[in-house]
Amino acid sequence: MAGFEYRGQLSGGKENPVTLSVIIGNSQTVKVGDAVKLVAFASAGGATRASAGEEILGICVGIVDKNGIDLDNTDPNNYDGTWTSSSKTYVATSDNMTDKTVKALVVVDKDALWYNDTAGTLAVADEYKFFDLADQDQVADQDGADNAGALILMKRDPDGDGDASKGIFKLAESELDAYAQQ
Repeated sequence: MAGFEYRGQLSGGKENPVTLSVIIGNSQTVKVGDAVKLVAFASAGGATRASAGEEILGICVGIVDKNGIDLDNTDPNNYDGTWTSSSKTYVATSDNMTDKTVKALVVVDKDALWYNDTAGTLAVADEYKFFDLADQDQVADQDGADNAGALILMKRDPDGDGDASKGIFKLAESELDAYAQQ
């Protein structure tokens, strides 16, 4: 499995994480399960995939037209660009922010828990430590850090099947935090 998969809340339950609807940047590719960031609107702007070492806004859980209807269920005339239903991937046109305004639904809730099959091996000693992204849909292969990273490992091997590459993570900080450097 590639990408981040929602697995509930620290506060209990699986319903209603805090979600923002953010216009996807011009000529950007976004996939459900990607970690996304915002690009300053002065430089074209919008949501785009996050890269290794970057702060993130949150995780994309859906892609919708300007009326909030997911692209699988809307009239194809309501969006430009390329929508691939099987992989839930959208490639925006160069005028998405001013024309069709297709949006990413982004969970920004820092209590949301995310399953990820990482790029490396997680140790029990790494639980509650910080990790960076390897790319938009995978946690980096690193030892957990004590003081910085986009995500925090909450549980290693959540399925109990002995696969130490799998983990449950939460956002450590967000682009929405007042102290976050932009």
